[in-house]
Amino acid sequence: MLLAGTLQTLDTETTGMSPAQGHALVEVARVAIVDGAIGETWSSLVRPGRAIPPDASSVHGITDAMVAQAPQPAEVGRVLRAGCGGAPLVLHNATFDLPFLNAMMRGAGIEPLWNPVVDTLGLARGLFGAGGNSLGALATRLQLPKEPAHRALGDALTTARLFLLLAGRWELEKGVTSLGELAAVSQDVVRLTGRR
Repeated sequence: MLLAGTLQTLDTETTGMSPAQGHALVEVARVAIVDGAIGETWSSLVRPGRAIPPDASSVHGITDAMVAQAPQPAEVGRVLRAGCGGAPLVLHNATFDLPFLNAMMRGAGIEPLWNPVVDTLGLARGLFGAGGNSLGALATRLQLPKEPAHRALGDALTTARLFLLLAGRWELEKGVTSLGELAAVSQDVVRLTGRR
């Protein structure tokens, strides 16, 4: 069965677009999916070690004052890594979040997240075409429950619900029967439909 077992849905909020440019995490969340149902949730602010630019704060609403007493990245990374274990991960646009998460892990001397990854962006593009597949647009189109947008826990919950809906459609409409196949096809679609 495609949805048997445990997966971990992840989402992040950051100071900018790329850890290679010195940007860092300000919030991270994890939502478990257990045998096709939403399970345990966890989230934490993260002290980024740099000021949060106003344009980033205007998106997620997280300010320097909010993260002033937040845990250090190493502490958050250890808790997150333990929570994920070896479970498959679900992310929306994994190519954005994973570099930030793995930069935090490496900076703390923690093993990066080498887990299998299902990207709901690829699942959506494979069903609906290349345009209009932001998390917010999909949540509206598919009438998912409203959560705080651009906050890690709200977006992780939305991603988990989106995954459950899209995985069911891939199984019914496209004959995908294993999580490994779903992970592979989701990433293939992202690569094939990405900007050139």
